[in-house]
Formats: sequence, C-alpha cells, structure tokens
Amino acid sequence: MTSFTFGDIFQYDDKEYIFLAETEDILYAARILNKEHTAILKKGTTAAIRRNSLMLDNLTYSFVILQTQELRERAAYFATTGKNRFDNLIFIPLNIELCEEDLKGIKDEITKKKCVSIKLKELVRDIDI
Repeated sequence: MTSFTFGDIFQYDDKEYIFLAETEDILYAARILNKEHTAILKKGTTAAIRRNSLMLDNLTYSFVILQTQELRERAAYFATTGKNRFDNLIFIPLNIELCEEDLKGIKDEITKKKCVSIKLKELVRDIDI
C-alpha cells in the first residue's frame, strides 16, 4: 500500500503517473503522456470523431488533457490503468499539484465513461474535490 491520495503525481521507471486509487492487489494510476504522444492521441481521437466511430467509448480514447502549469498540453491516459505492474514499489513523488480543473476532469472521466473498470469507479466515486 502507498501513502498517495487521489491526484498525487509520482514517477515510476522513468514514467510519470497520477495516482487514482488502490486495492490490496491493484494500484490504479493514469499515465501522463509526453506532448508528442498526447498530440498523436488527440489526432487519433479527432479522426475517430469524424468517422463517428463506435470505438470512442474505448479505453484507447479515455484521457484528460491536463491544464496544470507543469503538465500543460499533456494527457492523463487511462488505457493501462489497473494493468500496470508496479512490482518494485519504488515510487518517486513529484512536487507537482494538479489544479482543481484537472482533478474534476479526471474524476469525471473515470465515473462517466463506460469503459473504465467498475472497481475504479467505485473507489473514486465518493472522493471530494
């Protein structure tokens, strides 16, 4: 178990994550993509919207574009949330605090998208922002 709370940002294996919740077995964290990967994701999402794709309610398109100054133009990406293997438990907390807009956006994405795991929805639903 970690000492993180919803919205805390940490580094693990040279990647940045936003802590969402955890159970005894699973740590749920959204990966923070770099600007290049975020641009590719946004472009793919725009194309899917134009095609009126049924795939839009898929974890591939589940993300929030962050507004926090240090993370602006980067995405909190949910496709691998709950699937990451955080084996060695060496987390480096980062001194970045998400703005309220980002916290609300992340909570909304989790609680309103059908494709997000039911367990994560349950864990996040009652968090006050």
